[in-house]
Amino acid sequence: MTRMLTIAQACRLIGGDERPIHPATYYRGVSAGRYPTPVHITPKSVRVPEHRLLEALARLMGEVEAA
Repeated sequence: MTRMLTIAQACRLIGGDERPIHPATYYRGVSAGRYPTPVHITPKSVRVPEHRLLEALARLMGEVEAA
């Protein structure tokens, strides 16, 4: 089963526990196509599939290594 992360958890996964990215930065990354679009599991609850976020981060790391 896919683990679903809150936006705050996704921000900590991207930036680390010491300096997580801001939620607005996450949503800008979604708009730019860097991060996966969150899923509305209820009208007021949003989650990010962990496996999609990890895939996006791996892709971004590959782009950095190729540069």
